[in-house]
Amino acid sequence: MEAIEQKIINTMRKLGLNEVVTANSGHTGIILDAAPIVYAIFKSANFTPLAPDWANRDRIVLSAGHGSALLYAALHLFGFLDIEDLKNFRQFGSRTPGHPEISTAGVDASTGALGQGIANAVGLALAEKMLSRYNKPRFNIYDHYTYCLVGDGDLMEGISYESASFAGRYGLNKLIVLYDSNRISLDGRTSMTSNDDIKLRFESCNWNVQVVADGNDCDSILSAIEQAKQSNKPNIIICNTTIGFGSPFADSEKCHSNPFDVATMNETVKKMGLDTEPFKVDDDVYRYCQNLLLPLKNKAYNDWKKLRTRYAIKFPSLSKELNIDTKKAINKLSSLHFDEALSTRDAGFEILQVVAKNLPNIVGGCADLSKSTKAIIKGSPFFDSEKDSEKTGRNIAYGVREHAMGAITNGLALHGEWLPFCSTFLVFSDYMRYAIRMAAIMKLQEIYVFTHDSIAVGEDGTTHQPVEQIESLRLIPNLNVFRPCDANETVAGYALALASKSPTALILSRQKLPILKGTDTEKAQFGGYVISPERNKKELHGIIIATGSEVELAVEAQKIMEKDGLSIRVVSMPERNLFLRQDKKYIEKVLPSKMKCRLVIEAGTTAGWYKIAGDSGCVLGVDTFGESGKPKELYAKFGLTLPNIVAIMDKLIKENQTIIDSVI
Repeated sequence: MEAIEQKIINTMRKLGLNEVVTANSGHTGIILDAAPIVYAIFKSANFTPLAPDWANRDRIVLSAGHGSALLYAALHLFGFLDIEDLKNFRQFGSRTPGHPEISTAGVDASTGALGQGIANAVGLALAEKMLSRYNKPRFNIYDHYTYCLVGDGDLMEGISYESASFAGRYGLNKLIVLYDSNRISLDGRTSMTSNDDIKLRFESCNWNVQVVADGNDCDSILSAIEQAKQSNKPNIIICNTTIGFGSPFADSEKCHSNPFDVATMNETVKKMGLDTEPFKVDDDVYRYCQNLLLPLKNKAYNDWKKLRTRYAIKFPSLSKELNIDTKKAINKLSSLHFDEALSTRDAGFEILQVVAKNLPNIVGGCADLSKSTKAIIKGSPFFDSEKDSEKTGRNIAYGVREHAMGAITNGLALHGEWLPFCSTFLVFSDYMRYAIRMAAIMKLQEIYVFTHDSIAVGEDGTTHQPVEQIESLRLIPNLNVFRPCDANETVAGYALALASKSPTALILSRQKLPILKGTDTEKAQFGGYVISPERNKKELHGIIIATGSEVELAVEAQKIMEKDGLSIRVVSMPERNLFLRQDKKYIEKVLPSKMKCRLVIEAGTTAGWYKIAGDSGCVLGVDTFGESGKPKELYAKFGLTLPNIVAIMDKLIKENQTIIDSVI
C-alpha cells in the first residue's frame, strides 16, 4: 500500500474522532478499527457526487450504523459532504445525523438497528439481479455490486441468518459483505454471549467466505474484494480487527460507545503521525481521493450515462418500464367493480392481477403463504425457480422468514426501479415491525398484504388471532393502514397504495364479506366516509363508525334501529389516520362535532378509537386475547353482535340526547 493511502485511512480515523469528540456523542471504537475496511470499499466501489442516485452505482450499506462518523469522513473525502457537515455531527438539522439516513447524499440505506442493514443489502443485491433481465448484448445497464459493512452485533441478530440463508439460495454473487470482527460488544467480549463459527455458518448458507487475518492490512482487504467479484455466490470477508485500534482503550468495550476526551483523542491522532488540529485535512489526501480516485468513478458514471441513453433509443419500451409509473394501474382500478361477496384477500388477489398487468415494476412475495394470503402474481413464475430460466419471474419465494422479508423488501424499494409487496398473516406482522418502521422513516413506497385480520381466524386460536396488531401499526408515522369492508373498498386500498409515497398496509379478511350498498372507492381514499346515510334527512340520533367486516354489522344494526324510528348514520373508516388528516370541513361533514352519540366497532383493541368516539361515545372491540372457536362464537363472546350493538346505541342515545339536524 502506498504511504498516501495509509495517510487517508488515518485521516478518516482522525475526522471520525473529531466528529465524536466535538459532539460529545457517538461511537469511537469502530472508527479506529474499521477505517481500512471503509477505505477499501470506497476505493473499490463506483459512485459519484455528480449524481449520487445514479441507477447503476455500487451501493454501500453501513449495517453497523453506529459507525456513521467514519462513513461521513469517507463521504467528505470523496466530495459528498463539506467539512462543516462533519463539524455538525449529531446536531439538530445537520446532514450528519447520529445514524445514517438516506436524506444524506451518498447514504444508500438508513441504518442503525443492528441486522436491518445486512438484510437491506440483500434486497439491494436482489434488486440488481432481478434488473439484469433488462440487460441486452452490449447493453449491460445493470451490473453493480452491493457492499455492506457489518459488525458482531449485526450477526448476532437473527435477521442476519434469515437474510444470509435467502441470499445463499438465490446466489446473490454481487453482494460483498465485510465483517468487522473485533469480538467486542457494548457489554464486553462477544465470547460472553456467543461462540459461533461465523465462517462455517456462512459456508453452510452457500456463501463464499474469505478471512483477512489483519484488518489493518488494506491490501489484503482489496485483494479479497477483487476475488469476491469473481465468485458465483454471495460473499463475506471476515476482517479480524481490534476495536479502538491505536488508542489507550484498544481491544476494550470502554471505547465502544464512549467519546474520548480531547487529550486521549490527540494522543491517538499523534500516534497516527497526523496534526492534531481538529478537522484539518492535508491537501495530498484531498488530491488522491478527488483528483486520482474520483475521476475514475466519474468516468464510470459518464460511460454508463451514454450507454443508458443509447439503450433508451434502441429499446424504448423496456426503457420506459424502468420508471415506476402507477397512473395506468390506478386508472384501470377506477373502473374495477365487484358485485359478489368474497373475502378481501380474494379481492386483493384479483386486484393485484390488474395492477401487475399494468405495472411491470411490481414484484413481491410471501413468507411461505402465497396460497393463503393470495398475494401472488398469476402467470408469473417464482423468480429464479426451475421454471424461471430467464430470470423474469416477479414472484419471490421468501420462505418462513418474515424478519428478513420486511427488510429485503426495503432494499428492493431503495434500489428505485421496483414497487415491492410482501405478505403474511396480520398476527405475524410483529416479526416485521422494525422493517416496517424503517420503511416509514425512509418513506418507501411498498405494499404489505396482511390477511387473517381478526379473531374471525377462529379455530387457529389465540396465537394466530390478531388483536393489537392493527392499532400498533397505526401508531407508526407515515404508514397507511387500510382495512376495507368489502371487495370494492379493497380496490380503494390498492389505489391509495399506488398513489402514496410511503408504505401501505392492507388489512384483509379470510372470510367472505358481502358487497355493501354505498361502498365508494373514491370516498374511501379519504380514510372515512358515510357509507350508509340516515334515512331521515331532518334529524340524526347517532353515528356508528366501523372498519372491515364490522361495517356489515353496523349497517344491519342501522336497519334494526330505523324500524324503531331512530335515524342512524353509518361511517366506514378503513384508514383512520388518513381521515383525521382531512380538512376540518370534510371531517365535520362526516362526523358532526355536535353529535356526541358515537359508537365505534372494530374487532381489535379499542384504545386508539376514543379520538373518534369522543368522551361521550363508546368503542366496542376486543381488549383481551381471543380463544379457539368458530368465528360466530368468538364474536358473540366479545359482544360483536347485532343485539348488543343496538343495546349500546339505545343507551348512548338516552344518555346523550343530542339529536341534531342532518348535515348531508
